[in-house]
Formats: sequence, structure tokens, C-alpha cells
Amino acid sequence: MITFSFTVARPSVTVKADGALPSGITVLTGQSGSGKSTFIKCIAGLVKPTTGSIQCDETTWVDRDKKIWVPAQDRQVGYMPQGNIVFPHLSVERNITYSKRGTPDMCNTLLQRLGLEKYRHTKAGSLSGGEQQRVALGRALYSKPTVLLLDEPLSALDWNLRKQVREDLVSIIREWDVPCVWVTHDESEAESVGDRHWTCVNGLITIAE
Repeated sequence: MITFSFTVARPSVTVKADGALPSGITVLTGQSGSGKSTFIKCIAGLVKPTTGSIQCDETTWVDRDKKIWVPAQDRQVGYMPQGNIVFPHLSVERNITYSKRGTPDMCNTLLQRLGLEKYRHTKAGSLSGGEQQRVALGRALYSKPTVLLLDEPLSALDWNLRKQVREDLVSIIREWDVPCVWVTHDESEAESVGDRHWTCVNGLITIAE
């Protein structure tokens, strides 16, 4: 389980978070600039908290008082950033296996489960938006992460694609049984995917029990 108690001061907002991430899908909502992305980047190891700590089971990832810092590449985290989500010049297989922390069997399983087997050797940049989302999810799941962090995973898709891709992502996440934080500013999306709903207002993460 991921437990955390930290603050991080940014030019536009100071993010404060204290709690634990349970199993299932936790949706985090809030207005643009409220600190949602900063929160998950701290968990991922892409932003260093100003104070506090983050722990994964018995392993401490961050403790500012004790000067402990585990870099992103050494945390078993699956992260889907907002925006450009694939390496367009690489094949689908190379995209999924980019971290090199999984196995060939895991890659084969993901390609089949994500409906991407026929695109194994296709350059990811030539795929549709929905297919690229599946590639990005495959890359995030490839190393069997202890936590999955999705930053606005549907924002780049047109309205007609969102429902189907959302259902696909939720189904696969539940099948893989990995704790997930799903960041969105869309309240209807939050209601349809989450087991619980956290909010971020002016940097303060409110944890729902």
C-alpha cells in the first residue's frame, strides 16, 4: 500500500496530501492548476516534495527529514502522462517494452488483452487516438506496477471515443488488480470509473473514506 504525508511548494500552488491509497480505482478531481498532476508526479518520483514522506509497503520512497529519495526509475510505478503518450516512431511492441522491466510473456499477454496483437510491429504514431491510449496503458502495466497513475487519460480523445476507451481501460485495470489514481476534471467521468472520489482544491487533497 502507498502511504503519504507531504507538501510540495510550486510557483502557482502548494500541494498538501496525507493519507493512503487503497485498492481499486481512486478518482482525483479538481480544477486545472489545483495540484492534481503535481500530486501524482510526487508519487511517481517526477517531483520532489518539499517536506514529508512517501512509503510503499515497507519501503520508504521519500523522507525529506532523513534525506531518503528513491528516483522514479527505481519505483515500481506505472505512469500515463497527459498529452503525447506514445513514442510515434517506435513500434507498438517497442513502446510497451520501453522500460525493459517486464518479460516477453507479459508483453504478449498485454498485446492480446489490449487488442493490439495485429499492430505489434506497427509504428505507434500511425494508430488512432484510442489505440494509442491502449499502447500507453500497456507500457504502464508492463512492469507489473505496485500503483498505476493516470493523468487525464481520456482528455486527448474526441467525445465519441471516450466512452469505449474508458470502459476498456477500467476493465483492464480491474483485471490486473493494481491500485490506480485516475486524475480528471470531468465529474461525469469520475462518477463512472471510480471506487472512491478524492478532490483537490487549491492544492489540498481531500481523502474520502
